[in-house]
Amino acid sequence: MSNTSSEVNADLDGNPIPQAPEDVDVSVNSPSGSANHPMNADGCPNDGPSVSITNVKGTFVRDNDETVYGQSGVTLSVSVAKGHTLTGTVTYSAKLSQSIIIESAEETVGGSVSYAKTTTVTLGGTWKVPSNQKDGWLALGSKGYSFNWDYGSLNGGCKWHSISHGTAKLPALSPYIAHS
Repeated sequence: MSNTSSEVNADLDGNPIPQAPEDVDVSVNSPSGSANHPMNADGCPNDGPSVSITNVKGTFVRDNDETVYGQSGVTLSVSVAKGHTLTGTVTYSAKLSQSIIIESAEETVGGSVSYAKTTTVTLGGTWKVPSNQKDGWLALGSKGYSFNWDYGSLNGGCKWHSISHGTAKLPALSPYIAHS
């Protein structure tokens, strides 16, 4: 006879569910050039518009559709089936192809950053909001990266001209369950 319930504060495999990781600095391949913007081999200006990725931090990328909230003492539960897709977020000052931003992020971070990750396993867990917390959350997501991006080019005076900029929070690993 199998036991289908999972232990409080444990993933389906019985291991503890980690608390959401704090943002941490991540080593990245720093672009060369003025103010961290790419330059061509001649020094300036570069051959055309490019994306600069800055302020990269490792973070938990939460799937808002797979997040539950509760108050102190409540046991929260989340689960997803194999094949569930979670997505990241990208903000814009002016619309730009996400693929350009993601490609630049992959090159800068050197990881498997993407806009969407699909779970390859069925995953779930429970967590009880501790009595010393007023409220909390339990979420499916992915470890990933948050960063600022800037799309632009260097003009003839070697000054950066920004065309569009924003932030992004993208998954790199799949899946991951965390709580507050």
